[in-house]
Amino acid sequence: MDEALCAQADPEAWFPDGSGQHARTALRICAECPVRTECGEYAQVIEDAVDGRRHGAWGGLSASARSRQTPATAERDRQILALTAQGFTAAEIGDRLGTTGRTVVRVRTAHRRTEAAA
Repeated sequence: MDEALCAQADPEAWFPDGSGQHARTALRICAECPVRTECGEYAQVIEDAVDGRRHGAWGGLSASARSRQTPATAERDRQILALTAQGFTAAEIGDRLGTTGRTVVRVRTAHRRTEAAA
């Protein structure tokens, strides 16, 4: 992955200590990276090898965003965003999908942050 844009930047940005600014900077750079897909696939392989523990930004996603990328949660998140676009409230979506309104709010917030970082 010689073309990776992160190779030309401060590596600390991809493994933040809690500062949201570093994470946002990393995700903005990832959004333009030509090897973003390959990077995400690489992260999946190495994280699966260490019991699924996730840390840092890889492939344009934060550790928490990658942890939500199981097929079931990805589909649930897609449905939450689709119902949100149709004007349903968090409580209505939670009832319809069998989850909590709090989960709906978390998915919406994560989506907004991802969109803002790109």
